Amino acid sequence: MLTANPTRLFVFMTLILVLLGGTILASQEAAGQAAASLTRIKVSFKLDPSITRGMYMGERWVSPPTYTAAGEGKEITVEASAQGLDAKGKAINISPEWISEDPKMVAVSPHQGRQVKITVRQTGQSSLKVAAHGVSMKLLIKATYQDGITQVEISQ
Repeated sequence: MLTANPTRLFVFMTLILVLLGGTILASQEAAGQAAASLTRIKVSFKLDPSITRGMYMGERWVSPPTYTAAGEGKEITVEASAQGLDAKGKAINISPEWISEDPKMVAVSPHQGRQVKITVRQTGQSSLKVAAHGVSMKLLIKATYQDGITQVEISQ
């Protein structure tokens, strides 16, 4: 038993601290490398499942210059995902902040993370900043409402 021998307890606790310290340093080093090599952020949007239903395609994500979505009602929610890219276009995992210029019009949940839900609550124009490791991009959001349908355009 570890408590019966103080020397064994000391060795055991030292081993745990060394292992934990190595894990923390490795994760800090990986985050530092991501920050150092991150040059841009790309945002992708999840296609409405009703578009691909019956095609056995699973979830489909797209990253066009302008993404358009439409839905019934005055509010629409779009799923988005951010990916960091280095100078060569290689993917880097990031957990960016999503900052709405006008939270009354555009809400984001959660406010930080790779994958979020963007809810457009009313018509108009606004922007959404996506930022990580000193690199940022802006999404321009335009929403219109006509005949019970809200249409949203998100440009990047």
